[in-house]
Amino acid sequence: MANILPVPSESVFTRPNPPYSSLPELSKPFLLDPASRSYKHQYANIYFVRLVELRPVVEERAQERWKSVRGKPPLLPRILNLTRSQLCYIVGTVYMDMPLKPNVLEDMARDHWLAPPAPRAKFFSAQDAVHLEDESGRVRLVGDVIKREREREGGGLVTGVIMAALGMETSSGDFEVIDLCFAGLPDVLKPAAGPSKVNGKGKQKADDTDVDMDERTNAQGSEEKTWVALVSGLSVGAQEAPADLKAELLVEWLIGEGGGPLDQLDGGRIARLVLAGNSLTTPVRGEDDKKIKRFNSLSKPVFQNHPTKTLSALLSDLLASSLPINLIPGPSDPAGATLPQQSLPKVMFGGKAKTEGLECETNPCWMEVGQRSFLGLGGQTLDDIFKYLPSSSRLAMARRTLEWRHVAPTAPDTLWIYPFPDADPFIIKHRPDIYFIGNQPEFETALVGESDSPTRIVLLPSFAKSGTVALVCLETLECKTINFEVPVWVGEKAVAEEDKVEEDEEME
Repeated sequence: MANILPVPSESVFTRPNPPYSSLPELSKPFLLDPASRSYKHQYANIYFVRLVELRPVVEERAQERWKSVRGKPPLLPRILNLTRSQLCYIVGTVYMDMPLKPNVLEDMARDHWLAPPAPRAKFFSAQDAVHLEDESGRVRLVGDVIKREREREGGGLVTGVIMAALGMETSSGDFEVIDLCFAGLPDVLKPAAGPSKVNGKGKQKADDTDVDMDERTNAQGSEEKTWVALVSGLSVGAQEAPADLKAELLVEWLIGEGGGPLDQLDGGRIARLVLAGNSLTTPVRGEDDKKIKRFNSLSKPVFQNHPTKTLSALLSDLLASSLPINLIPGPSDPAGATLPQQSLPKVMFGGKAKTEGLECETNPCWMEVGQRSFLGLGGQTLDDIFKYLPSSSRLAMARRTLEWRHVAPTAPDTLWIYPFPDADPFIIKHRPDIYFIGNQPEFETALVGESDSPTRIVLLPSFAKSGTVALVCLETLECKTINFEVPVWVGEKAVAEEDKVEEDEEME
């Protein structure tokens, strides 16, 4: 008699419904009012606000750090108050003088017939100089401490960081540093009291404890975990066919139609899906001409399906399975080039009925799922910090942003942002439970902070390239990955070889 695969009971596939909040008090600073939006403001205001808000925190931490130093060095309120050979500490904004860093004045002065140099992967060089400045002036920082800070793995300084430096002024007018102090990790955000939405559909949750226990218990009575899926770089509409096919496999797994009973069980425990940037692909110049030549002898334009329609269909299938989705824009999405990127309009993905449960977020964005706070970014901030530092550890750089209490310190120096006249929304006033950054080269994760209130850092790679989905457990902050792979078909190999032959012929 043939063996019959066991069919899980229907209760196993009941999707958990943890409470959800958009954390409006933290998300509101990222929202730009179209009626009052203006680019006439000076960027100096952002540096001033950043220093004013973070200076008290850095001063308090520096005082505690150096209270037992011999001589009891004083805090100088202004950098211009430095006295030669007097041990003291100062607080200010880091400025990196880097010869390889792009200079907009040089770009404007360059002759128009000269092509600009190719963008560099790194700005770091041996000729860099570190300065600390406040509203009164600027001083250069020197010494072995600065050298070690820049050379150690995961270390380094970038423009825009607020910090304190302990040392003394030298005869040449520089400030020789003995020790450095940053703002440090902020306290973990505590969940706010009050009603929250369930699955983004506005339903109230009456009793969190009872409902959670029912949702975490399967047919055998054992406790189940609730997961949030983090995906970055779907790149829907990419020229490579496997990219969209991977997305289809992901959708089938999330709605419980892919794999065996155990796979369906795992997909059924996903409480929410977060798409962290680059959900749509950018057009590739010249690819449409190749399609015309290959598929249409009449030379009429032959275009693939619109990427937005494809993504809309994927989202519709997921929302129909009662899976709520948070959509965060990224570098390739049509949400502008400056941070914070504004949310994509829901009308792109259908009417109100088709987008129920879809939350279009800004980049960066805050959210709360099941009493766990999330801070998510599309990846531009970490990519820009990477250019300043000799280190290659992006995970260590993400950890440093929490210690600096700022997700985008290099803005507006080399990172495009909106010129806020009287605010700096990128300051981290509260530490999230989950801190995720999309569109990174590879998956990485770590726990930072105290053991009783840690923060899970997650770096997400491109799903179109790696097929990697990160799952974070709301109860334990455990993190694991699931990979989706698509075999390369013989037809695709033939097309790729044909493209290579055509490129070689054009070069000849």
